[in-house]
Amino acid sequence: MSATKGPKIVVIGAGSYFFGKPVIYNAVTSPILQKGTLALVDTDPEVLDTMMKIANRAVEHKNVPLTVIGSTDRTEVMKDADFVVLSFSFRNSYYRGLDTRITKKYGITMCSSDTIGPGGAFRALRELPEVLRIADDVRKLCPNAWVINFVNPTATLGIGLMRYAPDIKSFALCDGNHMPYCLRWPLEHVGIIQPGEEPTPEMLEKLDMTIAGVNHCTWILRCSYDGKDLIPQLKEFTRTASAKEYEKVPSFKAKPRLNENYRRVLTELYDAFPTAVSHTKEYVPFFQGTGVMPNDPEPLITFDGYNRQEEMDKAWAATQKFATGETPIEEFFKQGHGDHATDIIESMWGNLGKKFYINCANRGAVPNLPDDAFLELLCDLDMENGPQPLPACDMPRGLWGLTCRVLDTHELTAQAAVECDRHVLLQALAGDPLTTNLEDVRMIIDELLEAEREHLDDKWFK
Repeated sequence: MSATKGPKIVVIGAGSYFFGKPVIYNAVTSPILQKGTLALVDTDPEVLDTMMKIANRAVEHKNVPLTVIGSTDRTEVMKDADFVVLSFSFRNSYYRGLDTRITKKYGITMCSSDTIGPGGAFRALRELPEVLRIADDVRKLCPNAWVINFVNPTATLGIGLMRYAPDIKSFALCDGNHMPYCLRWPLEHVGIIQPGEEPTPEMLEKLDMTIAGVNHCTWILRCSYDGKDLIPQLKEFTRTASAKEYEKVPSFKAKPRLNENYRRVLTELYDAFPTAVSHTKEYVPFFQGTGVMPNDPEPLITFDGYNRQEEMDKAWAATQKFATGETPIEEFFKQGHGDHATDIIESMWGNLGKKFYINCANRGAVPNLPDDAFLELLCDLDMENGPQPLPACDMPRGLWGLTCRVLDTHELTAQAAVECDRHVLLQALAGDPLTTNLEDVRMIIDELLEAEREHLDDKWFK
């Protein structure tokens, strides 16, 4: 590491729906990153060509010294990398839609289908083997690199790296609790700042907030401002917002639909606030619509895979216009924003001392959970030690039980993905919070393994 030299960052999955353009934006605009090398990797030559053109146009427009290289073969560009960021996905909408439809036949509804339930498990089966193959390449080509997993289910894949590639320096990310933006939420909702207003450093100094949990099932456990407990005001905001939500036509999309009402129910139950309610509502059995009484607010609806693909296709068409020049590159910077991974890389490389929410081993931060529990926690970071979780607080009862159950499901899923073991996979899904019938789970496993045979290890079928 050198103050006059930037890092070499390898991005595997450069055409990512969420990640591709923001990493180019950050690499070009950051005084720290623009001195280094950005290596873009995508197995689709057309996608790679598009992202390379955007990156080169951005570099030329800003006249910065960033070196941009690319390849469809990651091993050609990984040598001596400082960071390897994983943001790939194979036929994301197709397989999530397939997971959702087959699982729905057996009474389990998934509104996101990529982190918990059979959808989360099978995405891990598809993605973790490739993550571990990348870890093998890191071991050979850039053994000192930090591997940053940005692929869902990020907790399961992070556990996989921690358990099955312990010699590789790694941690996992989600953009849900992206610092410092996640600090706006409580300040806005109690009226300390206006929507969209940036809090001042003095305001942030007065905010004392603890977020902890498993990725996509994270909670604000404590929140105060200038010594005053904000929890009662946040509860009141949630009640008001949930009532207003019924004044509008609910979204037809599964993830955002009636989220303030799902948040209200979960907040009243656990006395804590889900930070990613569009996912967390899928982590509990209460909204499956299987009981005698009607659900409050309503049973979940299934993930809209076809609509997601249409959105991705539309976004990709807009991305291609930056590459061809049809959309001026100036507009790229006007619309642009940074991303969580390169914000973290900038801070680590530049020794900026910023804190971020990272998915990593607990190491005592939440005292009543094991040290190796893979949690999303506020961390200090540096190049030598990586993420170092800061002291949080005990996980309250109720949430403690849910957290342990989710962690056990993720741990067993990672083991099943590595060992290609149907019995271990059955154990993982038997413990999943959405499971109510073991025979249904056996059928789901059989049908999904057969439906996704082309993208799974042959060992599953021996």
